[in-house]
Amino acid sequence: MSKTLLYETRDANGQDIIKEVLLKELPIRSCPIVCPVCHESHQRGIEVKKAVSSNFTDWALVGEMVCERCAKLFNLYPYSYVVSGDDIKLLNVRQIRDALLGKINPPFLFVITTTQKKHLFYRAKWNYTADPFSVNLETEPITTSRNRMKVLFDFVECLQTLGQSKGGLLAREIRYEILQKIGKEALLWLNRELDTSREIQIPLFCGQKRDITEEEAICTITSILKA
Repeated sequence: MSKTLLYETRDANGQDIIKEVLLKELPIRSCPIVCPVCHESHQRGIEVKKAVSSNFTDWALVGEMVCERCAKLFNLYPYSYVVSGDDIKLLNVRQIRDALLGKINPPFLFVITTTQKKHLFYRAKWNYTADPFSVNLETEPITTSRNRMKVLFDFVECLQTLGQSKGGLLAREIRYEILQKIGKEALLWLNRELDTSREIQIPLFCGQKRDITEEEAICTITSILKA
């Protein structure tokens, strides 16, 4: 029986809507396999050729058969999502931070798409511990922790609240009038993160301006810089 997942998004007018995403039903074949994606043993599976189009080229990454759970993920290339056990939760860009900071029961898979054009789940790492964990940002696995994600999202999103663009941060720039409020140490902190870790790329992709006062944003950034 086909399964439907719910995806919270917005329409062309910016109104919140819920979209139903149908997982295509695929023929199941009785055959003992070790799934090349999740590496678990199963007594039946699904032929990859039944799940993909004729344009599919990543055969070396998946093999001929995968388990039923992993086969469902072929439907989800336009979405970011978390897979925990047999549960799949679709995430819009505004929900990614809360999902990263929340508790997820292992084993789980965390995939963030930036292009909405590629199958990513067989490039990602399954997590068998709750923390630290691996997140796939498009095709790149990034190892992080909830504490690190909290600090990095606090830094990026509070700077956004003060009027700094994420594009500027990616270019290693913080506006002069913002540095006057938080200190030049913030630029040194940003450069150190960009030089030594890929983790900050996650909030630089999906961070959101916060509904807080300028004073609260400055206080949060100052606490990070003094830690």
